[in-house]
Amino acid sequence: MSASSDKAVALMKSGFLCSQSVFSTLGEELGLEPKLALKMTTGLGAGIAGQGDICGAVSGAILAIGLKHGNHEGRSGMDGQHKTFFLTQELIHRIKIKHGCYTCKELTGIDFTKPEGMKRAQELGIGEKVCFHVIRDAVEIVKEIW
Repeated sequence: MSASSDKAVALMKSGFLCSQSVFSTLGEELGLEPKLALKMTTGLGAGIAGQGDICGAVSGAILAIGLKHGNHEGRSGMDGQHKTFFLTQELIHRIKIKHGCYTCKELTGIDFTKPEGMKRAQELGIGEKVCFHVIRDAVEIVKEIW
C-alpha cells in the first residue's frame, strides 16, 4: 500500500467520509487545496448523501480522474472527456472485480437512509471491514491507471 492510500484511510478514521478521504488525498497531489476538496465531496458520502448508490470512495476517485484529465475546453477538449470516461470505466471495472460491486449499499449491506443505519455500521465495524479496503483500492487503482 502507498502513503496515499494510508493517508486516505487515516482521514476516514479521523471522521471524514470515504468520498472526502479519497478525493482530498488525490486532489492534493494534483494541487487542489484540501479544504476545498473536503467541502466539495461532503454530499457524496455513503453512496451519495447516504442513499447507498455509488460508493463515496469510487465517487471521490472519479472526481480525481476528472480533475487530472477532464474536459474543460468544450468540443475541442473531447480527448479529455474520452480519457476520463475510459479511466472511470477501468476504475469501476477493477473495483467490481475486487469487491463484486461498487455501490455503498451492496458493499456494506447497510441502509444509511434509516436512522439506525449509521449505528449498525459502527456496531458491525463496517469501516474497518469494508470501507477502508475500498478506499485503499480506489486510491491505488487511480494511481496505477492515471
